[in-house]
Amino acid sequence: MLRKSSLSLICSLLALAIAGCGPNKKDPTAREQANREWNSARANVLGSLATDQYKSGNLDKARETLHEALKLMPDSAPLHILSAKVAIESGQVELAEQELKLAREHAPNDAEAYYLSGVVYQRWQKPQTAYEFYKQAYERSPAELPYLLAESEMLVAMDRMPEAMELLQGKVTYFEHSGAIRDAVGQMLMQSGHAKEAATMFREASILSENEAAIRERLALALYADKNYLECSEVLSRLVQDAPYNKRADLFAILGDCQLQANHTREARITFETATQLDPYSVNAWQSLGRAAMESGDLKRADLSLTHAIALDHTRAETHLLLGYVRVRQNRFQDALTSFQKAAALEPGDTVTLCMVGYALEKLGRSGEALQYYSRALRIKPGDEMASQLMAGINLHDHKE
Repeated sequence: MLRKSSLSLICSLLALAIAGCGPNKKDPTAREQANREWNSARANVLGSLATDQYKSGNLDKARETLHEALKLMPDSAPLHILSAKVAIESGQVELAEQELKLAREHAPNDAEAYYLSGVVYQRWQKPQTAYEFYKQAYERSPAELPYLLAESEMLVAMDRMPEAMELLQGKVTYFEHSGAIRDAVGQMLMQSGHAKEAATMFREASILSENEAAIRERLALALYADKNYLECSEVLSRLVQDAPYNKRADLFAILGDCQLQANHTREARITFETATQLDPYSVNAWQSLGRAAMESGDLKRADLSLTHAIALDHTRAETHLLLGYVRVRQNRFQDALTSFQKAAALEPGDTVTLCMVGYALEKLGRSGEALQYYSRALRIKPGDEMASQLMAGINLHDHKE
């Protein structure tokens, strides 16, 4: 038998052993760890459900699900980010920024939390702060092109176009398979008045993003601005075959002008007729149709089209000038004079119009008055070739008489 003292010692040692195996305040017990893992698993399931609800547009349900998930895992940055997305879509931008601030506290290197804060501050019309957040997002995730594009967009919004262009142009090679960055650079080049360089960028972008019709439209406009009428015509001819571009009167008008510049007057006339059908109130379309009809020799159609354009807007000198040309070819010199005089009244400093007034007067046998108009044109533009030749013709005729 053990003595009483020995039994007491054994009991003491057992108590110490049990105490040594007891909970450590610094480390979670196995039960606490299991609960945490269980909560994490449940939160992840709820997070996936909330994501599906958010993507399907069921924002109220997504908010409820996220509320339950965050109770289980309040330190989850992905859940706070998803909560911010739901808030942004719901128009609750202040709540969104609160969630994003928490996300950045729990995950300082999560680029998306910075990007979304940029979105929030952009909606608040604070471009400088939005720019700073976008910049931090891109610094943390330099392979994310949307972050870079957002950063450049804010530079443009702050009237820092050269910096924005330099930023993107420096990354074009890095994003070698991206049409989006080339499209963005092309738009900046167009805004800066560099149509040829813009067309190069849009051309590359259209190859890399061949299904993006909007890029092909911008390519066509850049080509038109660069006076590259042949390629512009080719791009637009394909573009206007499909909706919604086949309803765009402005694009048909540009296409028609390209065809006219290439001396394809018959095709141009058909194209301008389409433009006037799509937009019967387009002065440009009716004016251009009149010009195409005149150049193709259909003076009656030209007369009707230009008269219609004037009825829509009588303040355009060019339309009166074109109608005057038609009347000259119809040998209606008095009517031509009236049209040229109206054009001259609208643009008194235009030497071509002054010369045409003089020409009509000369055809009406009023050479003295014609000389006055030629002289006015030469005073405005000394050495003007048309005015000099017309004046020389009158002087030669007088000399012969």
